[in-house]
Formats: sequence, structure tokens, C-alpha cells
Amino acid sequence: MTVWANQEWQPIPQDSPWHAVLLRLGINHASLQGTWEIRGADPNEEPDLYWAVIDPTQVEELRQTLNQSRQAVTLGLRDGLEIRYLPPLKRQGRASIWRKLWTIALGIILKFKLVLVFLSVVVSLVVYGLAFGWAFGAGLIIVIAIHEFGHVAANRIKGIPSSLPIFIPLVGAFVQMKRSPQNAADEAFVGVMGPVFGLTATLLAFVLGLWSGIPWFFAVTEIGFLLHVFNLMPVLPLDGGRTVGFWRWKAWIPGIVGVLVVLFYNPLTNQFTFDPVTVIIVAIIFVSMVREPRMHARSYTDIPGRARWLYTSLWGLLLALSIVGYWGVGHLRPL
Repeated sequence: MTVWANQEWQPIPQDSPWHAVLLRLGINHASLQGTWEIRGADPNEEPDLYWAVIDPTQVEELRQTLNQSRQAVTLGLRDGLEIRYLPPLKRQGRASIWRKLWTIALGIILKFKLVLVFLSVVVSLVVYGLAFGWAFGAGLIIVIAIHEFGHVAANRIKGIPSSLPIFIPLVGAFVQMKRSPQNAADEAFVGVMGPVFGLTATLLAFVLGLWSGIPWFFAVTEIGFLLHVFNLMPVLPLDGGRTVGFWRWKAWIPGIVGVLVVLFYNPLTNQFTFDPVTVIIVAIIFVSMVREPRMHARSYTDIPGRARWLYTSLWGLLLALSIVGYWGVGHLRPL
């Protein structure tokens, strides 16, 4: 046997006598789809080995490694002689490559949730700024953010894990609950806390407007009240629908009518409007009404009468405040 002291790895051909060595070691090389290489000997020469010097423990480890993981392994025989197994390379189609890239991107997004929240705020601010002006866009983002953090706080109180607010330009923002509430009373609490926080911020902007006389505060107040008039409509997935969802169809029918009025009619100008965004919002509402199984189940919506009237009264108070506030600011603003 010719021994090459510093020889690079050489592939072992299919007709090489070295495959007999593998069989004698108890390795069925034909069942493995990878390739075998040798270093320290000519792969085409007849092997001349002293089997007594081969460590049986090392051979057994080689067998187990090949049977379990099929990863690349190297077996040292003697005098610098080594045999190596290389598993086959997996060919990935274009679809699998894109799937892998998407998985990596999604993992990064989920890992850096604050980055996703920040980007959604920036995108919304740019859209609102270009559409309505930067100062007004910033005020709108602030009101929406305070509103959504009311939901976050309520989820924490009820022990419901949830995400941070994600902003969607021209639609608003949402907080994703990672677990459903136990009953409609818990869902009503989570639903109503957003308007409580949001209307508090809106009223604060109104007070600052009266105190300073700065028109920007009145503009933010007006849009804040209008958003809550819409959001408190008793229809899913709006906060009003979650707050009084235990009334089921008794609340949903007037809620649908109210949504259509708020979206398509401005009582201050007595004008009807129609645009693609409102159509998309209405479509989301109707889909959500159908795809909310727990809000259709009596076992979920059957809560004590005291809780029903408590959340109904609070919802009615917040909605009345939003309507009166929007109407009043709309008349005060020109002054």
C-alpha cells in the first residue's frame, strides 16, 4: 500500500477495493447516499490493513453516528490514514428557499416586537402627515396610542397576554390578544378601557385648547371624539361591540346602522361621503361579525345582570360624551 503523508482528500470510486474495508467494519456504504473519501492512501490500490490496530470503540461510534444523524464523520485508521463520509447536499427549490427566508424574516419580526411597533407608528405618521398635516397626524397618533394602551392595561389586569399596539394607516391600530377572555364580562372590561383612556386624552386636549387657544388642540379633540363615536358603535370588532356584545343581536342591529351613518354621513356638514377605505372597514366589520364564535355562544355571553347593566351604562355614557363632544367642538372650532 502506498501511503501519502500529506495527501488531500480523495474520493473513493464505486469500484474501489476500499469499499470492502467499509463492509468489514460493518458499514453498509451502499445504503448511504453520500460520498466517501480517503486521505493517506491511494483509493484505487488494494488496502493492506492490520485490523488489530483499529479501535473497535471508534468504529462503533462511527456506526451510531451514521445511523442516527447521517452527518459528516471521519474515521482514523492508522499511520495518518483516514476515511471520511460526506452526506448528500440537499437541493432546495425556489419555493423552499423563499419559505426559509420568510421564516427567518418572521422570526426577526417576532423577536424584535418593538421594532415592528415603531415601524407601524412611523408609517402611520407619514401617511397621516402627508394627508392631513404633520402636526395633526402626530396628535392623531397620540390619541390612538393612549386608547390602545388602555386595552393593554386591561389585558394585564385580567391576566390576558397581548401584543403591543400595531398601527395601520387610515384604519387605526389593534392589540392582539394571545388568549381569549374567559367570558363576555372580561371582554367588556377590556373593550371599554380603550375608550376610557382615549376619551380621557381627548378631554385633556380639549381643556388645553380652551386654556391656550391653540387650534391644534381643537383639531385633535374633534378627531378624538369622532373616532370614539365610531369605535363605540355596538358591533364587532369595534370596542362598543365588545363592551356590550353580551346583548348579541339586540346591540348589533342598531350598531350596524350606526356604523353606516358614521362612516358615510357627516352631520356637521350634512354631506354623504364614499371612499374605498370606508368600504374596507365595513367589510372587516361584517366578516368579524360572522367569525366571532364565542360572542355568538350563550355560555359565553350569559353573565350576571349587574355586570350587564354596569357595562351598558358605562358604554352609553362614553358614547354620549363622544357624540356631544364631537358636535360641540365642531361648532366651537370656527370661533
